[in-house]
This record gives sequence, C-alpha cells and structure tokens, in this order.
Amino acid sequence: MSQQQLDKETPLLLSLQQKKARTPLPWCQFSIILFLQLTESLTSQVISPFTPQLIRDIGITDGDETSVGYYVGLMYSLFFAMQALTILHWSHISDHIGWKPVILTGLFGLSISMYCFGLSTTFSGLMLRFNHSVLP
Repeated sequence: MSQQQLDKETPLLLSLQQKKARTPLPWCQFSIILFLQLTESLTSQVISPFTPQLIRDIGITDGDETSVGYYVGLMYSLFFAMQALTILHWSHISDHIGWKPVILTGLFGLSISMYCFGLSTTFSGLMLRFNHSVLP
C-alpha cells in the first residue's frame, strides 16, 4: 500500500488474496472445555427451583415462610463467595500440573458433591456439600 497512491477510491481493507492465513486453533479441544465448563453452571442453577422446598423440608425455618429466601440466598451467596476465594488456588495448581487434571478433578468433585447435596438432611450438610462443589 505504501507504493500505491492512496485516494478515496483505494480500499482500506486488504483483499482476500492479501489477507494473512488464519491461526489454526484447536476448536475440538476448545469445544470440549466449553462443554465441561457448561456443567458447572448447570449444576449450580438446576437446583434453584428445588432449594426453597428443600429448605422447608429440612425444617431450618420452623415453618416461617419469610425466612426460606434468606437461607436459600445464604446458601447461594456462600457458594459464589467460595468460588471467588478458591479460583486463584485452582489456577495456580493448573499452572503447575496442567489444566486437564484440574478440570477432571473438578468434574469428579462436582458430581460427588451434587450427589451428596441431594442426600443431605441438615442445613449444615447442604452448605458443606453445595460449597464443596467449588472445585474448578
């Protein structure tokens, strides 16, 4: 373009022949990682419709319907607070041992904690098991 004279008729973008070749990205690996990361958001949100009834059934509110939302909010707030506190830890581990073992460990921990969450019968058990799923 420096050899040509630039005027209002000169295209500013390079033509298709002059464009650089695209960087080959491993789209298959990216799609697998994105699919695995989708499971984390699904497990944290799929239980949303059931948690108010679960809090009622545990009996932590002693029949007070106005405090059900408080305990559900407390449970979710603690989950995301624990995520914020542990993300640097898991990223540091990922830098040392690689992302594949960290993601597989996270998926295994997530599946076990969600299974145990469904079997919990106390509020402290719910909090422990729901927040244990903060693995990567």
